[in-house]
Amino acid sequence: MEIETIVTEKRKPSLAIFREMARNTMRITGMLWRESKGKIMALAGLSVFVALLPFISSGALALLINELVNAVGSHVFTSSLVWLIVLFLAASIIPQFLLIWQSYLDRVFWFFLQEKIELLVIERRGAIDLATHENPKQNDLFQKVNENGVWRVQNFTDRQFYLIQNILQVIIAGIVIFFSKWWLLPVLLVGTLSELIEEIKYGTRVWDLMGGRAEARRRFYNLREHFEDVPLLTELKLFQNVGHFLGIIKDLFRTFLDEDIANERKRVWRRFLVLLASQGAIAIATIWYIAQTVHGLILIGTLTFLLASISNLRQGLSGLFQNMGRQYQDSLFVTDVFKLVDLKPVLVRKGSEIALDTKKTPEIVFDHVDFAYPGTEKLVLKDFSLRIMPGEKVAFVGANGAGKTTIIKLLCRFYDPTKGAIEINGHDLRDIDLESWYAEIGALFQEYAHYNFTAKEAIGMGNTQPPLSLSGAKQAAKDSEADVFIREWEKGYEQMLGKRFSGGIDPSVGQWQKLALARTFYRNPRIMILDEPTSSIDAEAEAKIFEKLEALPKDVTVILISHRFSTVRQANHIVVLKDGTIEEQGTHRELMKLKGNYARLFTMQAKQYQ
Repeated sequence: MEIETIVTEKRKPSLAIFREMARNTMRITGMLWRESKGKIMALAGLSVFVALLPFISSGALALLINELVNAVGSHVFTSSLVWLIVLFLAASIIPQFLLIWQSYLDRVFWFFLQEKIELLVIERRGAIDLATHENPKQNDLFQKVNENGVWRVQNFTDRQFYLIQNILQVIIAGIVIFFSKWWLLPVLLVGTLSELIEEIKYGTRVWDLMGGRAEARRRFYNLREHFEDVPLLTELKLFQNVGHFLGIIKDLFRTFLDEDIANERKRVWRRFLVLLASQGAIAIATIWYIAQTVHGLILIGTLTFLLASISNLRQGLSGLFQNMGRQYQDSLFVTDVFKLVDLKPVLVRKGSEIALDTKKTPEIVFDHVDFAYPGTEKLVLKDFSLRIMPGEKVAFVGANGAGKTTIIKLLCRFYDPTKGAIEINGHDLRDIDLESWYAEIGALFQEYAHYNFTAKEAIGMGNTQPPLSLSGAKQAAKDSEADVFIREWEKGYEQMLGKRFSGGIDPSVGQWQKLALARTFYRNPRIMILDEPTSSIDAEAEAKIFEKLEALPKDVTVILISHRFSTVRQANHIVVLKDGTIEEQGTHRELMKLKGNYARLFTMQAKQYQ
C-alpha cells in the first residue's frame, strides 16, 4: 500500500528563529522561576563553577610544570611547589564530586520539568474546546506535541544550564588566546562556526520530517491500536487481517526509515567536512604555539596552559554550537507546545456570562438554527426551531445523518449555531456560563468512557464534586439495571474494571453501557440527555430502565435519541427529523394517526417483533 507523506511549510534558519528561541527561553524560564527559584539558582551557580574548573586545573598544572622545570636537580621542595601540588590535586579531584552533585540536581530538575510540562499540556488539552479536538487541522499539532512535546521541552530547559557552561568556557578561553596572540582567536572561531550551521540545518530537516508526516504517524498509531485493544485484535484475527495490517505498518515504517536514513547520511558527510575545518584551525594554533616554545618565547608550562585553553575553546565552541543547534531543533517543538497552550477557543466566551438558576429546570428553545460543521458548507440543520418545556420527555428519531446527534452537540455547546440561537430560559446559550449549564446536564452519548476504576468509583464519576456516596452509587446502579451483575462480582462495588490492572475484569459491552447509564442517574441532573442509551442492552433490562425514566421527578427534562421506536413511544413529544429539518412532531398517538414517515417506520419495526 502506497503511503503519501503530507508536506508542511519548510522552516529556514534565520534571525527570526533565534528570536523565537529567545522567546521560548524567556517564557519557560519565567514560568519555572515562579515555582522553583531555588533549583534554577543552584543549577546556574553550579554550571558557572563547573565552567571555571578546567581553567583552574590547567592553570595549576602550567604553574606546577614551570616550577618543576626550575626545581629540577635542586632536590628541594619549596613552599610554592607544595602549594601548587595541592592546588593541582584539588582542581583535579573536586570536579568529580561537583559532577556527581550536578548530575543529581539535573535528574531532580528533569523530574520537576516532566511533571510541570505534562500537567500543563494535559490541563490545556482538557480546556480546549471539543470543536478544536475534532478539527483535523489541529490534529497534526496534537500529534507532534504528543510525540515530542514534553521531552523536547525538558531537553530545551535542561540544556540552558550547559549553554551557560559553554559560553563561559568560550569567553575565558577566548580571552586567554586573544592576549597570547589575537589573530589565532578568529581562526579558531571561523574553523568551528560550520558546526553551528550544520546543527541548525540538521534540526530544521528533523522538524520538517516530523511535521511533514504527522498525519502518516497518526495513521501508524491508529493501526497499532488494533494490536493493543483486545476487541479490535479479536476482529483482526477473525477476519484474517493481521497480515494485511502488518503490511500497511511495514510500508509506513519503510517510508519513515528511508527519510530518516537519508537525512542521517547527509549529516555524516557534512560532519566530516565540519570536523576537517575545525581540526585544521586547531592544528594552525598548536603549531604556532609549539614554534614559539621552541624559540624560547613561551615556557613549557605556559604552553601546556595555552594548549589546554585551545582544547577548552574547541570543546566550548563545539559544545556551544552543538547545543545551540539542538536547542534550535528542540525550540521548534517547544513552539508547537506553546501553540497548543495558546490555542484560542472556538467558542467565544464574554467573561461576564449569566449563571443559571439551579433551583428549577430551564426551558430550552431552538430558534431558527442553521448549522454546518467547521470546514464544510453543507448544512446539517436547516432553520430548526423547537421548544422543550421543563420536565418534558422529548424523543428525536430519524435516519442516520438526519441531525439528531448534532442537536445534542449544539445543546451541550460543543459548537455554536451557524445561524439562529439556542435559548435557555430566554438567554442565548452563548451568554450563559458553561459550568453552570453543565451542572444542569447529565449526558450519555453513543461513545462513552470505560473508566478503569472500581465499580463504585466508575459510577461516582457522574458527579465528583461531593464525596462519593456508596448508597447513591448503588441506587444509580439499580436504576440502570447494573446492580444485578455488580452484586454477582466477587468484590461487588469494589471490583476493579479493566484487565489492565491487578484483579480487574472486563465487563461485557452491555454491562459497560449500564455502568455509563448509572453515572448519568448518579449525577441526578435536571436535564437528562440520552443518545442510544440502551443500544447494547437486552430487551428486559431496557424495559425496566425506561420505567425508571418514566418515574423520574416531573421537573426532570429527558431528551432521547433512539432508533428503537418501542423506547420512544412513551415520550410526550416525538420529533421526526429528515435532512436537518423537522418532518413531523407530536405524541406517538398523534403521529400514528398522521400515517406519515413515523407511522411507517414504527409499523415496519413492529412487524419484526411479530
